[in-house]
Amino acid sequence: MLANFDGVYLVHLDVDEWGWGEVAPGFSVQVIPVYFRLDGLGKPTGDRVDASAWKEDTYEDITRVLGPWFHNYR
Repeated sequence: MLANFDGVYLVHLDVDEWGWGEVAPGFSVQVIPVYFRLDGLGKPTGDRVDASAWKEDTYEDITRVLGPWFHNYR
């Protein structure tokens, strides 16, 4: 079963190019992958999720967390 991410926009930034730690205000990278929710102006809202939110790096565990998180933007 594929996760439905319709209406979700992802921007991939490479930590080797952007760096670790506080990359910019509101963008702290300690674990990868990390996803930040942005507002309409592209500013971080403070809502984020990273790899510590799921137990194992399996499709089922990751989509169980990311599916609802990606769609909880209203």
